[in-house]
Amino acid sequence: MMSNRIHIWLLALLFAWTLPSFAQSERSTDFGAILSAKYESGLVGNLAIEVEEELRFDHNCTQLDRWLNSVALEYPFLHNRMHVGLTGGAIRRYNDKGYYENRGRLGLDVNYAETYRRFKFSYRSRLMATFRDESVNDYRVNPKLYWRNRLQASYQAPYSRFKYALSVELHWLLNDPKLSVMDNIRTVLSVDYRLTRHQHLEAMARMDNDIQVKAPVDRFYFGLTYHLKY
Repeated sequence: MMSNRIHIWLLALLFAWTLPSFAQSERSTDFGAILSAKYESGLVGNLAIEVEEELRFDHNCTQLDRWLNSVALEYPFLHNRMHVGLTGGAIRRYNDKGYYENRGRLGLDVNYAETYRRFKFSYRSRLMATFRDESVNDYRVNPKLYWRNRLQASYQAPYSRFKYALSVELHWLLNDPKLSVMDNIRTVLSVDYRLTRHQHLEAMARMDNDIQVKAPVDRFYFGLTYHLKY
């Protein structure tokens, strides 16, 4: 079992590695909000299903930027320390041409977690493809293929309804011949409150930082999620 000291050093090295990328000039800033609802339940045997609806508002919360409908299947291994998941989603997204566009998404991920006392440390590696509508426009790369890697640490005090989590995720664009680089860093701080045995309410603050792109944007979100678990 890895100690919490090792994970702290890994996070510190991660921040140190990505810090020089924020030295780009002419960065712009945006603020937004995310509202979502999730339903999670066992399906067959150890196989679990999760359904999610999400609304995301950008441009200082004045514009609906994305409406996401997704479903995920997850299967555990190694006494629930490792999970393999398959995700599919339908997205209604406001694009840079000024209209809403339908997109599809497929993802495959592997998640590994270890616990140390009241702490839980996890690593998730996710391969994600987003398909855009070629009937409304031509795209240099379609689908866009991303490799996302997330480190997360969470803590829950004994007999407490609150659980706290901090995560850092790197987004690597794989198949663009002109820009196949890590182009985004996502940092999330969240607080989960258990309302009842099956109901949770999660508040989060999220920061998305573009890096190694021509017009980088720093986006800050506040979000609220209702989570129903069975």
